[in-house]
Amino acid sequence: MTPARRAPRPTTESSALRWARSGLMALTGPADGPPRLPPGDPMTGIELLVSEVELAAARLGRPLRLDSRLLTERAAIIGLGRQGRIACGGGARLLETRDGWLAVNLPRETDRLTIPAWLGPGLPDDPWTAVARGVRGRSLADLVESGRRLDLALAAVGSLPVPPEPFIFRPMGAPTPRRDEPPLVVDLSALWAGPLCGQVLAAAGARVVKVESLGRPDPVREAAPAVFDRLNAGKDSVVLDFRDPADLARLRGLLARADVVVTSARSRAFAQLGLGPEGVFAVNPGLVWVAVTAHGWDSNAVGFGDDVAAGAGLVAYDGAGAPLFAGDALADPLTGLAAAAGALRALGQGGGILVDASLAGAAAFVASFPAPPAAALVHRAAAGWRVEARDGSAPVAPPQARPWPGSATAFGADTSRWLA
Repeated sequence: MTPARRAPRPTTESSALRWARSGLMALTGPADGPPRLPPGDPMTGIELLVSEVELAAARLGRPLRLDSRLLTERAAIIGLGRQGRIACGGGARLLETRDGWLAVNLPRETDRLTIPAWLGPGLPDDPWTAVARGVRGRSLADLVESGRRLDLALAAVGSLPVPPEPFIFRPMGAPTPRRDEPPLVVDLSALWAGPLCGQVLAAAGARVVKVESLGRPDPVREAAPAVFDRLNAGKDSVVLDFRDPADLARLRGLLARADVVVTSARSRAFAQLGLGPEGVFAVNPGLVWVAVTAHGWDSNAVGFGDDVAAGAGLVAYDGAGAPLFAGDALADPLTGLAAAAGALRALGQGGGILVDASLAGAAAFVASFPAPPAAALVHRAAAGWRVEARDGSAPVAPPQARPWPGSATAFGADTSRWLA
């Protein structure tokens, strides 16, 4: 058994009751019907990720206790709910093809403009009507292959392979003795998974500086400020123009000083900037590079939390056997935890490692745990939905958020100090 599959905190509760208490069940199922249970036991996988982060932090002498509300807080803050085959956030759908179910995510304007190139002209103007009609009767494998060539985020439901661990270590440099001071983390990531990794490292005592592009800042900063605060409060803020050679040189200088760098761009983006890992590790051989991607460092396929989670099999099913989304973009926070676990473990080994932390790997790992055969009944009670299982009953808890940690640092407020 690998270290990441060691036993989590002991529990006597069944998977059904733990899923109900987590807040994730309230985000799973049809909007106008009862919340649903997944077919396996994802809570065991989630608890293993949490345990691995806490154990790795403890080995570094930095005790840490994670708050499970980080899995549901985006939904709680924004006010999202379950919508069946529409993702909680509304950007992804589960659609039936000729030979299976396809998860499709269209969060960007360019995605909608790409639909005619993917499915052909002459389709309805509404993008989702066009996609639903266009995929019906077509091969699932062909749809995935052609869509990924066009940089669309999509996956066949339940098709992603299960890894032995939720992240992969790629030796790149050489172990290096650590300084006595807290590790320095340069957080180049955006959206959810990477920033959550940086925030967990900050909770474990690291100094974290969030570096954003002047031309493409983290979109969550403006789109959901309260979510941004929970992921980035306590980090310093540096803004650089990645089109400016002088600013790229300053970024190289930061990376040369860092103990950890967290990224969420695909590998080709760093090659285009002249910041490939080979060159960075040549200057800083003891670095830990945490590469958060959709489908792995060697893949340039696009993916987001909802479509990747469904591709990994993190879904529930209705009475007819059709899949329903489980949780809110669940692959994102799971990957944030996996990335933090990998970063802390790699630091304990002296670094020199690229931690390949993909949404696909973390979600498939969590989805791989079977539940013991047991009947569970979901019913409506006076105070809301409840789950009745062999070992008791529990209310279906609503999604909750962690306490507000204070505001994130203003955009670029620490640039001069860090680059002085």
